[in-house]
Amino acid sequence: MPYLPALFFAGGFVFDLMTLGRIDNIMNILSHGLFLLLTMGALIAQILEVKAGENAKRFVVLIFTYQHDIIHFMLGALLNAFVIFYFKSGSLINTFLLVAVLSILLIVNEIEFFKQRGVTLKVVLFTISLSSFFIYLLPVLIGKTNSGIFMASQVCTLLVILVLWQLLLKFEVDFSRIKNNLLVPATSVILIFTLLYGARIIPPVPLSLKQIGIYHNIEKNPTGFVLSRQTPSWKIWARGDQDFEARAGDKIYLFSRIFAPGGFKDKLYFHFQLKDRQGKWRTTDKIPLTIVGGREEGFRGYAYKQNYQDGIWRALVETAEGLEIGRIGFTVTSSADDSPRTWYKEVY
Repeated sequence: MPYLPALFFAGGFVFDLMTLGRIDNIMNILSHGLFLLLTMGALIAQILEVKAGENAKRFVVLIFTYQHDIIHFMLGALLNAFVIFYFKSGSLINTFLLVAVLSILLIVNEIEFFKQRGVTLKVVLFTISLSSFFIYLLPVLIGKTNSGIFMASQVCTLLVILVLWQLLLKFEVDFSRIKNNLLVPATSVILIFTLLYGARIIPPVPLSLKQIGIYHNIEKNPTGFVLSRQTPSWKIWARGDQDFEARAGDKIYLFSRIFAPGGFKDKLYFHFQLKDRQGKWRTTDKIPLTIVGGREEGFRGYAYKQNYQDGIWRALVETAEGLEIGRIGFTVTSSADDSPRTWYKEVY
């Protein structure tokens, strides 16, 4: 049935989304590294056209018999995890293209026709997985994320590909085969990833926005942050007071919880923008926030605005280089009403 790969992908994606755990989990890192090493070994064997010997043990024969399925299982597991990391680390508007392309590749990876199409597609999927691995591993180890660290991740990816190249040369593989099956597809992936990062399409992994909302007041007490809103609890889709009724003296509070790995420390920005009469977004404020990682529920931080006007607003959570982690839209409407207001509380 042709639709089964898409169904299995959707089911696996939802399952992993719920169970994958923290991006800095040591077991995740070790399992991803092991899968990449095993996949690399299997790709070398395929390029060299290694076959099981006549006297090979049964389990060796089984491995070679089902080598395509084994490789695609490992690539599928890796890509599924990395798609989830990208999905969590950026707003859907910014990362839609990347997540969509990787999702299509995941589905392609499950289709039998493509499983048998030689080694080139496998090298493309392997390089995407390898690059994604270093994209999240280096910030976890270093404790921050920026363009220099991203470029270092791509250099690491290229070095692994060059090691593969040298290994194949030692087995006297024809250079044209190496170029067509390894160097061209792998370097193309690295170049595309670099261009996507420059276009701000690749999100700032390993950061992820767990919550964002607009409120009328925020206070800190021994129990945590107490958030006050007018929006009643039954409006479960609302993130605080996104329809902000502004009375004289009111401030607009933006609250967020941002996950970062343990040992992570970096500066982010709350970027407030107002839509002007021409429909363009105009920056009004960029408020810095230094985050410290390690907290399971995410680093809690907030900012407020006391100079604002009626209109359509949005607030973006960004890195220092402008990579978007998440956003929220809201409208501000002035009110002369002076009747008592009912406040609903949230505590984090």
